[in-house]
Amino acid sequence: MTKKKSKFLTFCCSLIPGAGEMYLGFLKQGISIMSAFFLLFAIAGILFPPSISFCAVVWFYSFFHTHNLNSMPDDEFYAIQDDFLIHIYQIAAIKRILLERYRIATAIVLILLGLSIIWNNMHNFFMYIASDVLNISWGFLKVFTWFSHLLPRSIAALLIIAFGIYLIRNKRKELEL
Repeated sequence: MTKKKSKFLTFCCSLIPGAGEMYLGFLKQGISIMSAFFLLFAIAGILFPPSISFCAVVWFYSFFHTHNLNSMPDDEFYAIQDDFLIHIYQIAAIKRILLERYRIATAIVLILLGLSIIWNNMHNFFMYIASDVLNISWGFLKVFTWFSHLLPRSIAALLIIAFGIYLIRNKRKELEL
């Protein structure tokens, strides 16, 4: 059985995603949140920098979830079961949805993600070729560098906006029915 803890120490632990839940005794929830945060952080750092914004979403969720747990009445708090946020069967369902229902959209996102990674990895090589071999002016290279860093982020931003509009339209259709 988990027990409520000090509000100050809960606040300190809640600053690290998942640590607040673990401090309150919900180890499975804490591990799930911490894993999600650091996985997204690694993806953002290594593969796709625009995905760093999803880390903020996980951080805010963890912060407020910890404080909501700690501020619950005792009977509700003690009734909460510690469980992982995502289970294997849920991952299979998400996989099925992405590969069957949204096959083309998933393929486009994966292709754009791969192109973005290749673009970021090859950027330094292109800059070396352009400056040392082809003797292209430094002003043009600065504009090219700015554009090449902006392009993948802009594409990601447009995809996120399009997905948001899609979600709003579907919600509106549900409400009209």
